[in-house]
Amino acid sequence: MSPTPRSLPIRYAPYLGEALDSWLEAVAARLSCPFTDVLSALGLPNRDPAAAALVLPRWTTLATPGELAAITEAAGVPVDVLAAMTLQPYDGHAVVIVPEQRRVHRQLLWGRPGSRFCPACLEETGGRWQVTWRLGWTFACTRHHVLLADRCPACLRTPRLRSHPRREVPRPGLCSSAAPGGGPRPGRCHHPLADTPVTALAPGEALEKTQGLIDMALAAPDQVVHWPLYGRGGVTLRLALRDVKSLGALVLNHATTADLHPLAPAEVLDRLERYRTNPLSLRSQRHPDTRRSDVHSYFAPDDAAATAVAITAALRILCAADIPAAADAARWLTERVAASGRPLYPAGVVSVGGTLSPALEAALRCSRESQIMPVYRLRHRTAIHSTRAPANHDARASMLPAGLWPEWALRLSPRHPNGRPVAKRTDELLAVACLLVGNTTSIQTATRLTGTNVTSHNVSTLLAEITRRSDCTDVLHALLLLADHLDQHGAPIDYARRRALFTKQTHFIDPRCWRDLQRRLRSNHHPDVAHAQRWIFHTLTGSPPHLAHPGLAPAAGAPRQQYQRFRWRILPAEADLLTHTAQALLDEHGISEPLRWTPRLRALALRHLTLPGPDLGSITVTQLHQAVPGGDFSIAQLARTLNTTTAHVICLLSQHPVDWSPPRFRRTQHTATRLEQWRTWYERDLLSLQDIADREGTSLATVRLALLKNGIALRPAGSYRGRPRNR
Repeated sequence: MSPTPRSLPIRYAPYLGEALDSWLEAVAARLSCPFTDVLSALGLPNRDPAAAALVLPRWTTLATPGELAAITEAAGVPVDVLAAMTLQPYDGHAVVIVPEQRRVHRQLLWGRPGSRFCPACLEETGGRWQVTWRLGWTFACTRHHVLLADRCPACLRTPRLRSHPRREVPRPGLCSSAAPGGGPRPGRCHHPLADTPVTALAPGEALEKTQGLIDMALAAPDQVVHWPLYGRGGVTLRLALRDVKSLGALVLNHATTADLHPLAPAEVLDRLERYRTNPLSLRSQRHPDTRRSDVHSYFAPDDAAATAVAITAALRILCAADIPAAADAARWLTERVAASGRPLYPAGVVSVGGTLSPALEAALRCSRESQIMPVYRLRHRTAIHSTRAPANHDARASMLPAGLWPEWALRLSPRHPNGRPVAKRTDELLAVACLLVGNTTSIQTATRLTGTNVTSHNVSTLLAEITRRSDCTDVLHALLLLADHLDQHGAPIDYARRRALFTKQTHFIDPRCWRDLQRRLRSNHHPDVAHAQRWIFHTLTGSPPHLAHPGLAPAAGAPRQQYQRFRWRILPAEADLLTHTAQALLDEHGISEPLRWTPRLRALALRHLTLPGPDLGSITVTQLHQAVPGGDFSIAQLARTLNTTTAHVICLLSQHPVDWSPPRFRRTQHTATRLEQWRTWYERDLLSLQDIADREGTSLATVRLALLKNGIALRPAGSYRGRPRNR
């Protein structure tokens, strides 16, 4: 049990920022009494009850509320002032304290035992020690423009590893470590620490500015840090210093002197190299054969010069304006890590340093962008410098058709100068690539989930081709934006459900219905009804017809080309019938979804992207219809007329059918589209044939013939009551 404190005969105020043990020793020195007498007067224990040896507790690391209250009662120093003289305010922020042992955890946040010191500060204050000198993050005195000293020059020991001997009168400013070679009860070193030689820093140079930034952050350890990389929201001090430690460890383990030359003067770099040659302290218990090559990832540097250079190099990255700038600043470092023989993918370079903030993770991933395969650029989202690490996004597969939406496939597909695509089935390959964005799933699994059967090699080859071409610079960027849009807003169509429902079907429309329409619309060649079945399958599922049931899928070569021709030469009345049939199939299955859908991104997001294909909306439907001549036409000539590519025109015609038939058949098609309305007027509203003809601006014979051809029984003249008669 601690003795009851009694009031000290003098009131001795602590210095601003002074450590608690420094003040206790100064009080004992002022009273010229052994240290143990001051401890007894303050009600503090003369040994640590948790330890077997007669050692004093580390009050500067951690003091209990009872101990602080006892000191306040005896010395009159407020409790909050006393608490600020310990490392407790920094616990969980700049250090991690092991409370039961009253020590700093050395492997977390670069904690370190003992204390560095500024000889000039000790001389000015009569031997008073700053509490921040005990932090692994303090390496320089910005007041005197010097690096802090690490050891006593006489005994080569780190000061303040242990409390002052109890039975001796403290002598502030002198080394209290045991003298070397002094036996079991050694005397004290008592070297005047103010005479310790230190390395001078030029005022305002990089190392001193770095210490200033660190000091600002340490001044309010419970506040967020607003270094530029972290954006407006900032991060906690703990996370910021964890980033500094991780980057600093990479610097100490892998950087060369030439890399660090712009950061520090030659004298500091020489000290760094001497330290790295023998990185473990003289008191280390680790055997040389068991040292890790990346020991700096675990222990704070014992040399202030090494600490200064490591932290300065780290802050060059963390103070970059944004993630792309930080990636550029970190590229030399990640290249050094890779040059050490360690293969680095974006995830690997992150694991080298430990747990990092999302912003720094993103910067390190992006620093490797030019060195990694395109599929990893998609997975790690480096094209948009995203802070999101890869995760499972397989749910996106239900929002994706097997072949990317025609508008997006047109925009993102690279082509040869002759207009032919550089890869077959590009729309399917792009759909798989969209699923890989930010996703951890394998390419093989992604192809299965999207309902296609392209190979992993095909996907990788297309992505490699995209990254090589100057006209495809931002294709990966667009895929990332498209995937993010799906993840954020979802899709109104469940393509996975539609693939499951309709892929095994071979018939979607009654062939007789199709042939009847063909007889009314076309005079000679009638498109094969199989193409109509394929059109409905393609529209319902978003899957190209070659992925349909074998009984429906076209064979390779000419049949597939014929279907593609059918899609863009389809007439409006034919498209209306097929669309109505497809919608009816959805209604039969109780699916209340739009028949077709295409995700739309903000034009601003795509405005400055370099993409290989045109924007579908750059040509309006009106412009398209006006450019199509009556009768048969050449798709190449139409593309020249519209000053675009044939692929663009084909995509437009597929989505907005044009009536290209001769005038006589054009009138027939108009009749076919209006027939149901005429039937309603004639049978329900009891309009005469002449009244219908007048409303439609056509002849009575045309109306009469259309109704007869479609099996509508005509009424005899004057067969219903109220019929007006001519006089």
